[in-house]
This record gives sequence, C-alpha cells and structure tokens, in this order.
Amino acid sequence: MRRITLEKIIRSIALLLCMAMLFSCNNDMRNLQQLSIQKKFPQGEAFDFKLVYTDSTKVVAVVTSKLNKDFTNQRMPYSEFPEGVKVEFYDQARHKNIVEANYGIIYPSSDMVELRDNVVLTTYDGKKLKTSQLFWDQKEDWIFTDREFSFTDETKGTVTNGIGMDFDKKFSTVKAHKTTGILAIEDNEEEE
Repeated sequence: MRRITLEKIIRSIALLLCMAMLFSCNNDMRNLQQLSIQKKFPQGEAFDFKLVYTDSTKVVAVVTSKLNKDFTNQRMPYSEFPEGVKVEFYDQARHKNIVEANYGIIYPSSDMVELRDNVVLTTYDGKKLKTSQLFWDQKEDWIFTDREFSFTDETKGTVTNGIGMDFDKKFSTVKAHKTTGILAIEDNEEEE
C-alpha cells in the first residue's frame, strides 16, 4: 500500500491552490478587459434644446431638438441629437431654409455635420430634398449624400431621383449622380 505523507498532502494542496488562482485570474483578466473599455458618457445633456447662431447680431441659424448629448469630453469630440434635430438657416435676404432629420451628429473638430434617417431639406423657394443620410462640410459650405435621394423643384415642376448628390448651400451648384425623373425642358426656339 502506498503511504500518504505530509509532504504529498502539502504538494497536493499547493497544486490545487495554484490551479484555483490560475483559473480565477482568467476571470479577473476578463473583468480587467471590461474595465479598460472606455464607456462613453456625455459631459452634458440638454432637453428641449434650442441654440441660436448669430453673426453681427443677425440670426444665421436656429437648431432645435428634444435631446442634445454633449460628448466634447471624448478623444474625437462630438455633439449628438439622438431624438431628431431641426435646423433653420437664414441667408442674407432673410430667406429661411429648413433641414430636419431623426438623428444628427456634429463633429466640431472637423466642422462636419451628419444627418440620418428621414432627412428632409426644404428651401424657401420650394425645392425639397429627401434622403436617408446627408453630410454638411461647414468649412467648404458643401452638402452631399451617397444614398438614394428625391429632389423636387416646385417652381420648375421637376422631380429627380438618384443615388448620390452634392451641392453648395445655396443650391446654385448641384451635381446629381445616377439620376432618373421628370425634367421640364424649356424650348427657346421660335416657331416659323
């Protein structure tokens, strides 16, 4: 018969303790990994948000939203409108253009604005753009989408559909890609 010595018992206990510590460290590593993942918390939240932008005491834009979350405390700062956003833009002649979306995000460091989900841009002169996503490069004053869109111009009686569009803020330069639709063509020739 084998004899169980005190030395064997101590070795067995030491081995069991080492194994227990080894297996428990694995769980601790997972917990440490979870803790190291940076959770994003806003530095502030504003309900029934309204912001008026002015230039030389003239209103340039009015931004309204049910909720604004300020994440400017992040490495890549941004301001988020998770419950929708409405922006009213005013030009020099005080004409009002409106853009609405179900979601919006502003990146102040790059001066980029992204609007998503049911984006509708309406101009004072009856033009309307509908798309699922729209970007605005504030530095270049250039607006663009690479998604499907519908562009209606009531004054000309045109409806243009397509995928991808970019234009300046005044709609004076418009580049539409992969388009279809109804276009009004003016006939300037005189009949003889």
